Amino acid sequence: MSRLLVGFDSAWTVKNAGGLVGIVCQDEGDHQDLGPPVSANFALAEEMICEWQRVHVPSETILLIDQPTIVNNRQGQRPVENLVSSPVSLRYGGMQPAYTGRTGMFDLEAPIWSFLRCFGDAREPLSPTNRSIVFETYPVLAIIALGWTLPDQQRKERLPKYNPARRRTFHQNDWEHLCIKIIKEFQRAGLENIKGWIDSRRERKPTKGDQDCLDACLCLLVAMHIANGEPCLTVGQRESGEIVVPYSKSLEDELLARCIQTGRKPDEWLRRLPVCR
Repeated sequence: MSRLLVGFDSAWTVKNAGGLVGIVCQDEGDHQDLGPPVSANFALAEEMICEWQRVHVPSETILLIDQPTIVNNRQGQRPVENLVSSPVSLRYGGMQPAYTGRTGMFDLEAPIWSFLRCFGDAREPLSPTNRSIVFETYPVLAIIALGWTLPDQQRKERLPKYNPARRRTFHQNDWEHLCIKIIKEFQRAGLENIKGWIDSRRERKPTKGDQDCLDACLCLLVAMHIANGEPCLTVGQRESGEIVVPYSKSLEDELLARCIQTGRKPDEWLRRLPVCR
């Protein structure tokens, strides 16, 4: 059985472009990359994924997207964002709130909804009727889960500052640190095109497009965890939004404490992802 695995950093709106990367993996453990990550808006991403499906005829497609896939609230944060923002902010990170009042991003005409309709039901990702499995992920939370944070004197650890669009906080060393971590993962899987693309940009100052593509690679790593049967953590609730990242006991404990602090039942908000069908 073959699986198409896709990482998509979507950039949220119809005009902006994010990053897209994909691989095909076999049950035997062989991986075939489909080229280096590319800049892609929703239309191009849909076109490329459909073409990959047509050419490779995978038995299953697993798509990890860095954008909220379930948004019901009219304003403010989604419940999952309220939960996750605690460990993120503790490490000097931030999280954009998703709500239907953000026109062009989450209103009824936003491009995310037609994109999702093409690839499956985000509310029932493991339904046997779905042609594809779509999960929301969050690269920043994945970095925390994977233990790829950096030491900090005040708060013990911090997130890498690798977004070149934020000139005052961007650190080249942080970018290189994250590139090296991701390169090792793709090298282990024998994905030379993706590894080579990251390595070619590791020591030079990245563009925003480079950062989008690196985030797509982080999304793809989460898809690989799922496909390989490695433990993953689902945070949130299906009705209001869920985020999937690699499993981390320390992150789970931190989120469990946040649940208790905010009056949530941990077993309703933190779950191990079921093994893919």
